[in-house]
Amino acid sequence: MTKQVQILLTRPLTVNLGTNEHGQAITVKLNPGLQLVDQEVADNWFVKAHCQELTQEDVENGELQKQVEQLQGDLQALQEQSDEATVTIGKLKGDVQDKDQEISDLKIQLVKAQQEQSLKDAETIQNLTNEIGLRDTEINGLKTKLAKAEKTIADAKAKDKEQPKEA
Repeated sequence: MTKQVQILLTRPLTVNLGTNEHGQAITVKLNPGLQLVDQEVADNWFVKAHCQELTQEDVENGELQKQVEQLQGDLQALQEQSDEATVTIGKLKGDVQDKDQEISDLKIQLVKAQQEQSLKDAETIQNLTNEIGLRDTEINGLKTKLAKAEKTIADAKAKDKEQPKEA
């Protein structure tokens, strides 16, 4: 592997490096700005003629540019994660709304069921109260008959005592 070096170009270049073993031209296209290239490309007379001397500031700017590019890549990745999270949050909010509606519907069903049960219970209580009332009436009727029967027996005993006994 050949050594890599940095060069600073003021404009784009297309450099002809000769031909390969098949006779095809070897060309390299370079963009303006700080570039990392093989030593062979940097040593080419045409590249040297169009390069500026690298200063410490250029090297630092190049390093800063790499950091900026890295941070932009990181930012892009974070933005994608944020977008995915936003989509997920939207779905979860929809799920929560669906569940809230389901809970609301179930609460309504529960209240209706409790009301129906309360009506059934009230009806049962009314029926039992009516039944008790009928039984009370029946018991009072029986008490009245018993009292009449006891009076009749008592009257009959009293009559027997009043009548002399025949021997």
